[in-house]
Amino acid sequence: MTAARRSPGRPRRADAERRILDAAIDEYLERGASGFTIDGVARRAGVGKSTVYLRWPDRDTLLVDSVLARSRAIEDVDTGSLRGDLVALSVNMLRFLLDPVGFATLRLTVEAVASGSTREVTTGVADRHRRAAGLVLARAAERGEPVNPGTQARVVECLYGAITMKALAHGLETDATSEATIVAACVELVDLLLPLLLEHVRPPPDPAR
Repeated sequence: MTAARRSPGRPRRADAERRILDAAIDEYLERGASGFTIDGVARRAGVGKSTVYLRWPDRDTLLVDSVLARSRAIEDVDTGSLRGDLVALSVNMLRFLLDPVGFATLRLTVEAVASGSTREVTTGVADRHRRAAGLVLARAAERGEPVNPGTQARVVECLYGAITMKALAHGLETDATSEATIVAACVELVDLLLPLLLEHVRPPPDPAR
């Protein structure tokens, strides 16, 4: 029997997918949604256009995957306490948004909402953040920390909204933002919102009285 013949063409590089995902973010940052093309991404990544299409059928799918791939580390927190987890989650989020890649994610999400395109970015990122916050709150409940179910959703919205506003206000001046500054800002924010999350639910008044 003869050995199976290899398919023609250059072998796939092990890091091709990572380079394409990185190139997609850089291409979007430079050219925006209207100028973003598969051709441009392929040139920037140093691969053939067919290599990109082997993995992603269109530009929107590539953009969504590039955004989600770069935001995975945000949810990796488990400090052993609700306050510690919320601070860690907030720090991860703010650090990410202050990075050009994170800022591109925010820009892409806003454009998706405004235009109706790449809506998977908005739902994918939002679902990931809600899931991360949900895990933090579930662990707190398992430890017996008194979390108010009536305020959970609003507190999480306030937390992420405030972090987003901090990132927008700061822009991309990442060199001027130290890790200590990021942590201090998130600690202040969490300590402001935590009492609302831990507030016990008061029973409704007894109408018979």
